Amino acid sequence: MAARWCAGAFAAVVLSVVLPGSVRAAAALKPLTFDALRGLVTLEEPQISPDGTRVAYVRETGDYKADEVTTEIDLVDVATGAKRVLTHDRKGIGAIHWSPTGDRLGFTASAGTDKLPQLFVLPMNGGDPLQVTTSKGGVADFAWKPDGTALVYEATDPPAPAKPEGFVPAFLVTDEHFLTRVPSLPVVLWTVESDGSGAKRLTTGTLSTNFYSDLAYTPDGKTIVAALQPDGVFAHFQQTKTMRIDAVTGAAVPVVAGGIDGGGPLSPDGTAVALTMPRHGSLYLQTDVSVRSLSGGTERFNGKSIDRNVHWAGWTPDSKAVFVGTSDGVRSVLWRLAPDGTSKKVDLGDVDFTGSASIASNGTIAFVGAGRTDPGNIYVLPAGAQQPKKLTDENPWLAGYALAQRERFDWTSDGRTCSGVLTYPIGYDPARKYPLVLTIHGGPVSTSTWDFNRYDTGLTEMLASHGYLVFEPNYRGSDNSGDAFLQAIVGDVTSGPGRDNLAAVDALERRGIVDTTRIGVGGWSGGGLQTSWLIGHANFWRAAVSGAGVDDWFEQAVLADINEEFARVFFAGATPWTVAGRKLYDDESPITYADKITTPLLILSDTGDQRVPITQSFQLYRALHDTGKTVEFEAWPRSGHFPADPVAFESVMKAWDGWFERWLK
Repeated sequence: MAARWCAGAFAAVVLSVVLPGSVRAAAALKPLTFDALRGLVTLEEPQISPDGTRVAYVRETGDYKADEVTTEIDLVDVATGAKRVLTHDRKGIGAIHWSPTGDRLGFTASAGTDKLPQLFVLPMNGGDPLQVTTSKGGVADFAWKPDGTALVYEATDPPAPAKPEGFVPAFLVTDEHFLTRVPSLPVVLWTVESDGSGAKRLTTGTLSTNFYSDLAYTPDGKTIVAALQPDGVFAHFQQTKTMRIDAVTGAAVPVVAGGIDGGGPLSPDGTAVALTMPRHGSLYLQTDVSVRSLSGGTERFNGKSIDRNVHWAGWTPDSKAVFVGTSDGVRSVLWRLAPDGTSKKVDLGDVDFTGSASIASNGTIAFVGAGRTDPGNIYVLPAGAQQPKKLTDENPWLAGYALAQRERFDWTSDGRTCSGVLTYPIGYDPARKYPLVLTIHGGPVSTSTWDFNRYDTGLTEMLASHGYLVFEPNYRGSDNSGDAFLQAIVGDVTSGPGRDNLAAVDALERRGIVDTTRIGVGGWSGGGLQTSWLIGHANFWRAAVSGAGVDDWFEQAVLADINEEFARVFFAGATPWTVAGRKLYDDESPITYADKITTPLLILSDTGDQRVPITQSFQLYRALHDTGKTVEFEAWPRSGHFPADPVAFESVMKAWDGWFERWLK
């Protein structure tokens, strides 16, 4: 969804320092470039075999000639680290899941000329994958029946043919976004035999699975557990309920009567579900694990003691405890939640838990782990082990490049302690002052962490290689510091985080390392919102980049795919449909302060952005352009909230980096 925002502040604290030796070593290495970053490998979907001996995962690289992401499934042996490729010439590989006995591997991948994903089953003793679905709407995810004879999968039904032929009928609009051109159809559940025979639609009516759903059969194969929303309208994921679904009739009953939840995994013994429950009635805000009885929905224990927004959950093999992945400070971490509700952070050393994981029957956890100079590798943590074991080395070429030092930096704002990631320029000299760039995460419920990831770190590394300090602030509303910190964004969704970010600049300046005449700011989505607001409330900024920014909260409430519910949650229930409510929305909208902007601004957007409609970028552009301000506007003819193809992704990063090179040098 599923993207990363001046009051007085006390002295900020840097928790570690850049060592002179690391600077000397960096001087002997090559500077990182955009061309070099084309070689970056990313990993997804680590799935450990039921016996814990092998891990299958999706390996992704960018094909810049074809402008597409290439995928393959690789298999690594847990004991030896020996690796082999399982698939060849398969595009668009998505979900992968082992059969219950580990003799087969199911996966989704593009099939045919229409490129829609279908479900395939690969025998692990040799042979070609068998295509087991021919869904006209494509397959999103699936789960195996416990005896391995069948699977349940998610697929969108195409609309019925129009009559007369070629006629385009009208459709009823409810909470769709302004780019909607066809009815919002449900994603329904189907079952199919593992040999591809007997495909049968299971759920009926408008019920739809969503991106929160964890599909699973109960051990007896009679019930399927999935998170369903009332229909296929994206915004209605806020009405999600986890259901028990009869595997024969499709009859669906909520696990918990009343309320909503964000789905969660079924326990191995099939008696409980570790649900993601909203603490304040909305999945946009803080969530906790709530372990509920599958049969009656009663709570057995919960994870409120963790007090962090839930990113991932998985059961121990004995169905007693739950592992929970969250952000914490500037790291991504793993917790063990005990049956008595107490929790303990799992010691992973310098490795960050990225939230993509699976657990074998022997208790071994396989996950993608990352670090400050590691974009991600496959790790395993055997039950009872003190440290994780690294199984892969997917980006060894990075060792030949000078990578920036990244550290935690704390500051205070409005009496709250905030934390962020400070990246030093390559060859940093503590006796010098450097230009500073803030790179602000969106969400706004998200966190900037210090691990290397291709989305944020690529840009950060480029800026550091060009001699900039880069700071990624975690402002109020970030999900790294507990519910009170996250909830503090409600009511002043823009201005409160804005004060935090201005306080961060003040704190960094007091360290004496910032060239105060050369400070820039940029961000995408919620980060774009913050950028547009900050340059309307302070004139020290030398350059700014606002990508897909929420510049007008009224338009966000009316036109986006998350429309009014998203805005209403962050405005404490207020709507823009009263005079007082409209004033609240206007007061928190950057467009209201456009006349105060003097900073050279680059606006970026996708033309087909359904999340933050491009109309808001046009509005800010016209407000600045028509009044003689320095502004440029670049748009990519793409669908979605951010370009997904490698060439466009790289071009966004180059435009972003180039704007600061133009104005901060």
